[in-house]
Amino acid sequence: MTTTSAGPATARTSTGSAPATARTTTGSVAITARTTTAAPATDQWPAVRPHLSSFDPDAFVRPVDRFIWEPVPVPHTGPAPDRPLAGRRLLLVGESAGLVSAVAAELGGRGALVVRSDPGTPLRADGWDGIVDLNVMGETYELGDTGWQSALTRTTEAIRAAYRRWADEPRFGRHVYLALTRLGGLSGHGDGEVPQPLGGIWAGLAKCLPRELPAAGIVVVDLDRADAGAIADAVEREYVRPDQFEVGYRDGVRHVLAGRPAPACPPGGTPPGPGDTVLITGGARGVGFAAARAFAESFGCRVVVTGRGERPEASEVNALDDEEFTVWRRRRMSGARTPQDLAAARGDIRRAEENRTVHRNLAQAAADGLRIDYLRCDCTDAEQVERAFAALGDGPQFVVHNAGIDDPARFDRKSAESVVRTVDVKVTGFANLVAAILARPERRARLRLLSNVGSLAGRMGGMVGQIDYAAGNEALARLGFWARDNHGLPVQTLCWPTWERLGVIANYSAAVRYVSTLDPGEGARRWVAELASGHTDEAVFLGRIGAVLAPGQLRGFGMLTGHPDLPRLHALDHHLGEVEEYEIFRSLRTTRTWDADRHPCLSEVRVDGAPAVPVGVVVEHAVAAGDWVVPEGWPLLHLRELRGLRVRLEGLRFTGGSLTLHREARGAHRDGEWCVDVTVRDPAGAVIASVILVYGPEPAGHPPVRTERSSLGQATGAGRLSWAGVVFREARPEPGDEGLLALDPVLPADLWTVPFPPEPTLAPAAIETIVRETDRRWDRMSAGVLTIGRLVLSPGAQRVDELRAGAVPGQWTGVRAGVGVLLAEDVGLTD
Repeated sequence: MTTTSAGPATARTSTGSAPATARTTTGSVAITARTTTAAPATDQWPAVRPHLSSFDPDAFVRPVDRFIWEPVPVPHTGPAPDRPLAGRRLLLVGESAGLVSAVAAELGGRGALVVRSDPGTPLRADGWDGIVDLNVMGETYELGDTGWQSALTRTTEAIRAAYRRWADEPRFGRHVYLALTRLGGLSGHGDGEVPQPLGGIWAGLAKCLPRELPAAGIVVVDLDRADAGAIADAVEREYVRPDQFEVGYRDGVRHVLAGRPAPACPPGGTPPGPGDTVLITGGARGVGFAAARAFAESFGCRVVVTGRGERPEASEVNALDDEEFTVWRRRRMSGARTPQDLAAARGDIRRAEENRTVHRNLAQAAADGLRIDYLRCDCTDAEQVERAFAALGDGPQFVVHNAGIDDPARFDRKSAESVVRTVDVKVTGFANLVAAILARPERRARLRLLSNVGSLAGRMGGMVGQIDYAAGNEALARLGFWARDNHGLPVQTLCWPTWERLGVIANYSAAVRYVSTLDPGEGARRWVAELASGHTDEAVFLGRIGAVLAPGQLRGFGMLTGHPDLPRLHALDHHLGEVEEYEIFRSLRTTRTWDADRHPCLSEVRVDGAPAVPVGVVVEHAVAAGDWVVPEGWPLLHLRELRGLRVRLEGLRFTGGSLTLHREARGAHRDGEWCVDVTVRDPAGAVIASVILVYGPEPAGHPPVRTERSSLGQATGAGRLSWAGVVFREARPEPGDEGLLALDPVLPADLWTVPFPPEPTLAPAAIETIVRETDRRWDRMSAGVLTIGRLVLSPGAQRVDELRAGAVPGQWTGVRAGVGVLLAEDVGLTD
């Protein structure tokens, strides 16, 4: 992915790395990963289009920004096809048989072939094109409802039945999962009550599905009424071309959830004091205990943390230091002789690790003089929750619902029971806490804030294996709206990213590929501020967005504003176009139409007198495909070279004021390198351009710069191409050295009239100058295809100050601040 945002990713150059000689050919310039020609300033130049996160891969912690999400009116765009559901096989899932029946009749009347799955109709064999999930939207939520469990079981079984077929389908949007909710038409936001907050389960589930089914279309549609006709209308509008993930309809007006910065907590709350108690579910370890310490230290209040077991006492194992515990763990594992013994040993070790951590946390807090106590309480057990509240007299002034479990595995490997169990901790735990608060008036009067601990996984989708975790956390946020708007309780929800080395995230090394981590110190400070504020809204803390991103997710969260990674995300979207096929780790096929005169760069070039797209634009479009076709595991790779570039000049001309490009990219390992073959065709299938993108674990080294004077050779004529000179001004030869051309800089805003013009991969002025000088020196009649045997892109190649003609024809070196950053070899024109 491009790294247009500033940050330490720009410093990941070859400095200090072992030499890695690039492939060379006869007459080529040898380039190594280590260079002695670079000035110290080159360490600050960004690597060229690396498959990197936008943060330093050696230090994943990054500051977070505070965001809120809110609904904004956004009309549906694009033409409305006639009978868009005709012939589509839809599985209609829902807990209310009556609503399912009515909606099935409506969709059938619009041409859909509907298969039902409800309490009276068991799930049939797979074969449907899409799933329309009504879940529990036909029911109004009452505190403690458990009907969601059977509804979620039905959804899980349906997705698992289709999972393998959908995962193997490369056609983008061929299969669609559309979840309908009844949160008031604005996804729980805005004025008015929230009829069915448990729709949040299915919203969270849907937003995480693209992690595992990246070619599937995903959309969540929230309605203000459970009317069969309104439901069918929404399905007809949103199913065929799902774009944004979260859409709502209130009073017939379409809304989309948009995120915007909200740096400061709203003022007005009364923070905890020395006489107050904060109850934290699941707060004896990890993130919860970090919060407990922060509250006790900052406010001087009493904090009560809970766990499912009795308070761990001093024991031989709990007294072991880290090295001794490692020896104990190894000894316990070595005693296992059978699979049953092994499972038992792992269970013993897990419990010992948990108990040891809790014991050490509480002992250290006591030694530090902090008022942190422990109560046994499983929040999914209503009786235990009631006993915990009773133990605190009239109840706590502050409650933090932090308990949660994360059992990562792909969704097709999870049982419905395990999915329900993961969601249950958040949903039933919250319901039991609210029930205990409402059970006695004095508890309700005493409560100043109920703070839900949500997750970025619920708001924006988690990582592979977290679909159920995301579902539970998103439901928690919507339950918070429900308790606030329907019962007047002071409830806030805080959606956190992964805390650095804390929390329930089981696969840290994978998590950091998705989003940067949060420094526990910053997290604690922010949590203290949120609790003190006492606001009753949802706040989202978002760091830097990582490399693990599917095309559907890029569009699904396109309404995010004010984030530092927006230039990078918009750059990805700029060249993406309409996705037709996508196989993660393998291939991408898209269509992109460029309109003449839409942007300055599209008004600049002519081929044989006809307006055309510049060569550099087509090259950038080809290179951008490599952002999506990466090796499995998302290793840290850098674009080092372009090989075998061919551009058919005639194919660049606009037809009827536009040029449609069909792009196909396929990736594979070859000779220890990751290579992406990109082909760009016109609508008739004729090849316009082709190139091989070559990636390596280190950036390319800097090519040497010749100091001898050179000649460009004799021009043969005007050539087939011409430039207006507004964007790409003609290069100026240095006095007495015609082979050294000074380039005027071309900025992204000179090329594109968009809010976030994409940064180039290689200097636009350099590419157009190479094309111009080559075109001048070739026979016009045979100048049909531009060829470049090899383009080496070193850090800093995004801008070139000078071009130096090489010692052999068809060779160029791009220079920046006296350092070689670009090497072009075997440049020519052919039939």
